[in-house]
Amino acid sequence: MKEAYYLQQLEDELVIALGCTEPIAVAYAASLARREAGYDAIEKLVVSASPNIYKNAMGVYIPGTEEKGVAMAAAMGAIAGDPDRCLEVLEKLENKDIETARDLIDDQKVILELSEPEPTLYIKVLVETASHSGSAVIAYKHDLILELSQDNELVFQNDMQITQELEETLVDDDISNIWDFVQAVDLTKLGKIRQALDLNMKIADAGLEEKYGLEVGSSIREQISNMSLSDYCASRTAAAADARMAGAIYPVMGNSGSGNQGLTATVSVAAAAEYLDSDEEALLRAVTLSHLLAIHVKKAFGRLSPLCGAVPAAIGASGGIVSLLGGGVEEVIAAAQNMFGTLTGMICDGAKAGCALKVSICIYAAVQAAAVAMQGNSIKESDGMIGSDVEESMKNVNHISKAGLVDLDSTLLEIMMNKSRKQDVETN
Repeated sequence: MKEAYYLQQLEDELVIALGCTEPIAVAYAASLARREAGYDAIEKLVVSASPNIYKNAMGVYIPGTEEKGVAMAAAMGAIAGDPDRCLEVLEKLENKDIETARDLIDDQKVILELSEPEPTLYIKVLVETASHSGSAVIAYKHDLILELSQDNELVFQNDMQITQELEETLVDDDISNIWDFVQAVDLTKLGKIRQALDLNMKIADAGLEEKYGLEVGSSIREQISNMSLSDYCASRTAAAADARMAGAIYPVMGNSGSGNQGLTATVSVAAAAEYLDSDEEALLRAVTLSHLLAIHVKKAFGRLSPLCGAVPAAIGASGGIVSLLGGGVEEVIAAAQNMFGTLTGMICDGAKAGCALKVSICIYAAVQAAAVAMQGNSIKESDGMIGSDVEESMKNVNHISKAGLVDLDSTLLEIMMNKSRKQDVETN
C-alpha cells in the first residue's frame, strides 16, 4: 500500500502559506536575499521571475494590505519578511513597512525582469546595499531554495538531482493504490489533514461572515433558500477563496503549491460531510483521499500551468465526496473521468477575486460528477480526450498543457500587462 510514500506526499505537498503563493514566494526569496545582503538601507532590488509568477501576482492582494504585484511583494519581503517563516514570511508586516516598500518602488529602486518560461516556477531576487549584496533563487516549488549568494559568492546550492526529480513528470501510480492507503491508514497518522481542516475551515467561515472580494460564497448562500449538496459545498468553498484572494490574514493549508487548491480539496469535502452528517472517521478518510487525488492529478497539469489548478483539486474533491456517499474505488475512478471530460479546458488567467467563481464552478461539477458516478455512469474512452483509465487521461492532459498550450501563459501575461499599461495611462 506504500504507506510511507503517501504520508510523505502529504507532508511534502500540504504546506501552510499566508497569502497567494506566487507573490509570497517572491517575498520569501526577497527576505532570503536581504538576509545575505545585510540590513543596511536597500539601494537596489532586482527580481527576475518566470511569466507564471507575474501572471499570478498581478491581480491578488498581498495579505493585510491593499497592494498587489511582484514589485510590492519583493519590496515587502526585503523590508519586513522573516525568512525563517517560509511561506508565512509576511505574518509580521506592519503599516510602516508597507509605506517603506512604496517609497522603495517610487524611488525606482525595484527593477523587474522576465526570466525564461522554463522552469515555470522561477524566482531570483538580488538585493544590494551600500556594503553588501545578496541573492536567492527559488524554483520548481514555492519554498524550494536552489541558491543563496553573498557578494557574488555562492554560499548555498541545492542538490541539482533534487530539482531534476521535481520536474513535472507523471508518477507510476494509480487511484486504486491511493484508495487502499486511505481505507487502511491509522487515523492518528493524519495530523496534516486535521491541520488542513482546522485552518481551511476557519477562512471558509470568515468568507461567509465578512465581505470579501466578489462575495461568491455568501451570494450562493443568500440567493438559494433550500440548498442542495452542491450549493452547500460550493458556497463554503467559494467563501474561502473569496477571503484568500482578497488578502484576508488567515494562513491556509495549500496543496501542490496552491492555497486555493488546498481549500478546494479540503473545504468542499468537509462541507459535504457536514451536509451528509458524516462521522469523523469518514471525514478524515474522505479529505485524505481528496488531497492525495489532487496531488496525483496535479502532476499532469504542472505546478504552474495555463490550466486552472482548481480543476485537479476538484477532481480530488469529487473522489472524496464519492466516498462520503458510500461509493468505492470504481465510483471514484468514474468521478475522476467525468471531471476530466468536463473541466479540462478551464484556463488560468492569474490569481484574482474571480478565482472564487472558478472554484465554485469546479465544486458544482465535482458533486455532479460524483452523483453520475454513483449511478454507475462514466464518460467513455471514445469521448474526446478521455483515456482508458485515469492515468491515461492524465497523460492526455499533460500533453495538452505542455504541447497544446505552450504559448498560452505568455499570451495571457501580455494581455494582462497591456491592460495594466492602459490603466496607468488613463490614471495619469
